[in-house]
Amino acid sequence: MHAKTLVFSVAINGYHWKYKKNIDSHRAYAAKQGYRYVVVDRPVISLLDMECAWLKVALMIEALKAGYQWVLFVDADAEIRPEAPPIESLDEVGKCLYMARGYSQRINSGVLIAKQSEAACQFFRKVLENSDLPLSKADDVGWGENGHIIHFAKDNPSLKLISRRWNNNGDFFLKDHIRHYSAGPLREKYRTGLIDQFRFLLSHYSLAVLKRLIFQAELTPDNFRKRLALLIRKSVHRYSEFSVV
Repeated sequence: MHAKTLVFSVAINGYHWKYKKNIDSHRAYAAKQGYRYVVVDRPVISLLDMECAWLKVALMIEALKAGYQWVLFVDADAEIRPEAPPIESLDEVGKCLYMARGYSQRINSGVLIAKQSEAACQFFRKVLENSDLPLSKADDVGWGENGHIIHFAKDNPSLKLISRRWNNNGDFFLKDHIRHYSAGPLREKYRTGLIDQFRFLLSHYSLAVLKRLIFQAELTPDNFRKRLALLIRKSVHRYSEFSVV
């Protein structure tokens, strides 16, 4: 059972250095539970910049297609606590998507859990295929895929809203399973080592220089789709964990 469970994170553009301690916690959790684990940290620099967050949606689809019975995506800026229970403990008949609300009271896509099913695949496909869909103010978060996750999760019968202990980005005192240092109350609590912070900043400024050299101030819908498709293909090829189990 456990060999059919995948835990993964995406940490491109230097985030594997900035959040090294968190990534180590992912690896430790997966080893403890007997799960497979991979952090997608290549290419070191991607012109998609923050929109690399969309890669998580595509790789959720690829992992489910590969045959994993359970898939856990966790943001690089989230720490999995040593006492976190196995994700199978969330299992509920009729549910295959498991997400928690963040401090904004909307679903936070920094932790995504899916059980093998066509309904789960269809959900993530719909999100990805509608990446350019304009969102209402109630769903929009300004960038990335989170707003689309919020939008398409509404009234989804396959979704189970789980405890914030599984994705805590707002309560320092909560006895959580996953502590998420995303933009919000907990971000200032995370500390990066000096060397790793220097490496991250070097990647950050290298990306800024590269974008300036090719005269790209922002992504257009067309080059976003092309670059994301290329990144997806390269990631699936580079990381064997997304091949058939």
